[in-house]
Amino acid sequence: MDGDRVTISAEDLKALAIRAFVRAGFGQHDADTTAEILITTDLMGISTHGVHRLDQYLKRIDAGVVPAQPDIKVIDKAASIAVVDGGGGQGQVVGARALETAIVKAIKSGIGFVSVGNSNHFGAMAPYGFAATVAGLILVSGTTASPSMMPFGGRDLRLGNNPIGFAAPNKSGAPFLLDMALSVAARGKMRKLRDTGEAMPLGWALDADGQPTTNPQAGLDGFIQFIGGHKGYGMALAVDILSGVLSGGRFLDDVGDMWAEKEPQGVSHFFLAINPAAILEREEYDARMAAFCAKVKSSAPFDAAGEVLLPGEIEYRTMEARRLDGIPLTAELLQSVRTLAGD
Repeated sequence: MDGDRVTISAEDLKALAIRAFVRAGFGQHDADTTAEILITTDLMGISTHGVHRLDQYLKRIDAGVVPAQPDIKVIDKAASIAVVDGGGGQGQVVGARALETAIVKAIKSGIGFVSVGNSNHFGAMAPYGFAATVAGLILVSGTTASPSMMPFGGRDLRLGNNPIGFAAPNKSGAPFLLDMALSVAARGKMRKLRDTGEAMPLGWALDADGQPTTNPQAGLDGFIQFIGGHKGYGMALAVDILSGVLSGGRFLDDVGDMWAEKEPQGVSHFFLAINPAAILEREEYDARMAAFCAKVKSSAPFDAAGEVLLPGEIEYRTMEARRLDGIPLTAELLQSVRTLAGD
């Protein structure tokens, strides 16, 4: 224990999360799946999207807007293509099912594309990418989100801060894991600063009057700013086309708010899995990927004491350390998880 922070093993935290979901009506398999994704997220150090979200997920399940046992339908369209209707279920349950479908198709035919509709918030992108790399696959993925951003040049909230992910296996070291929101900063980071009473950096968001602000709540009530201006805006629209439009699900400002308990969100996702072994011999891919990473890391850092990092290295190192040393949480959050688990 360190001040108001405590440490718990990944296994014990997962067991608590599983019990919480089972108490909410999940089947054992779905409870295990959702808990595994949340704990993997905390292991990676992405604390805004781990068990921190458990309480709100369960509120929406208890309110009846997210069914504990959804009727998920996987509709095959071709050897490499499927569409998934998530049945309004918990996003991690739906996302894991869709990812599994994409992985199976990629292993069999070299590529697997799955567009998903009628789902809910499914957490961070990185755990899905990590799972794909464990299977030896490259993954491009994305998800829609509740409207929080305006079209470039507009002032009405029309689209979500739709994150995009890219993952690639790397036998020589940490897998390549890119998980990025298309704003300067994710809303989860803004909420974290708000909850701790800290100011946010200028440039993250505008307030409701369109003025720059360092107040996280004012930014949450106003307009989050795209990364790269019109470039981030275009990428957010592309994610919505691949997930919301193609799946037949909701898109743009039709997506609901995960912080309300009124209705299913109607979130959409997409997963594009690629099997490198269908393009190169596995040994050749591994060698080329190792050379690729080594060339990037051989660059001399500006700071002599610094290090050139690839996307995913920090998360992978954090995972290794936390598997040994445990996951740090605030005492308040851990008590909340224990309470939800029925302890």
